[in-house]
Amino acid sequence: MKIAFVESFYGGSHKNFLDGLQKYSTHEIDTFTLLARFWKWRLRTAALYFAEQIKEELPHYDLLITTDMINLAELKALTGYCGPSIMFFHENQLTYPRSGHQTPDYHFVVANCTSALTADVNLFNSQFQLQKFNRELKQFQNRIPEFIPIHAHGNIIKKSKVVYMGCDFALFHDKKTEANMIPHILWNHRWAFDKQPTVFFDALYKLNDENVPFKLIILGENHQVHPKIFLEARERLSQQIVHFGFVETEEDYAKYLQLADVVVSTAVQENFGFAVMEAIYSRTLPLLPNRLSYPEVLDETFHKYFLYKNDDDMVNKLRHMLLNLDRYSTICEALHNSVKRFDWRVRIAEFDAVFSQVADKTPC
Repeated sequence: MKIAFVESFYGGSHKNFLDGLQKYSTHEIDTFTLLARFWKWRLRTAALYFAEQIKEELPHYDLLITTDMINLAELKALTGYCGPSIMFFHENQLTYPRSGHQTPDYHFVVANCTSALTADVNLFNSQFQLQKFNRELKQFQNRIPEFIPIHAHGNIIKKSKVVYMGCDFALFHDKKTEANMIPHILWNHRWAFDKQPTVFFDALYKLNDENVPFKLIILGENHQVHPKIFLEARERLSQQIVHFGFVETEEDYAKYLQLADVVVSTAVQENFGFAVMEAIYSRTLPLLPNRLSYPEVLDETFHKYFLYKNDDDMVNKLRHMLLNLDRYSTICEALHNSVKRFDWRVRIAEFDAVFSQVADKTPC
């Protein structure tokens, strides 16, 4: 089966997902991508661009897949494509947090909603995201002052389901490097407000003031010109920093994950957790907020050890982990084994089955 996958925001987890899907699927997947920047313009104009670029090619595919950074309704209308289609939601504009005093832009919300109505199936990467989307969609529909599309919510939800993403663990070594004399803390998330780096670094400043020993590895993508929070941290924690900044190669990324002992998340936006799953597979202990998708993707066995309730609880748990790292060797191996269920070699069968089922729909 031939699949056209249109990704207008090819970076970060969007890129990781598409690369793994294309690598492991038994179907033939051709990709059409744009760089991961100017997300507002991508969501509003990518369909116009791709309509010009691939209009003649789309009829030759058995299935069209897009993600949440493009308006699928516009793409199908402008190309005349009327075959089966799937919308994959990495995130959505109904539930994405806003920085500062930003007001919601309903143009982007409507783009996601019309895409979801247009698709034959909507795939979400966690129950957390789908359930929150469901709640927010009801509220959004109630905000419409008149001529309300009363069936839109039900029509979207009844063709929406959760399919957990895969991680390409083949990129990572299956053995931990030699134990560190001083525990290494890892940040491998985007340098963005929704990951709350201020909360993370404030915790490290506190532990540093207490003379708790640690080293620090700062990875992750940065789309800001002057990430002041990170620049301050580089100065204040200069003696602890082992690496600071994005790494270009998968080999270097895997090397630093192998070197790390504890990965910390302070996020207020996370629908799956690629970076954390990769770190856990590399036998790095997680410390995660008890919210978002984390309680869902982290096996319940480990919740009491590695999920924190608030910022104070995070600092206390992190302090204990850093000072008692040798006590976690057995549970670290159990964590590693628990996330193998997200390996692409395990996950791909469900994706391929969904693609076949949707493609079997009779095109117009």
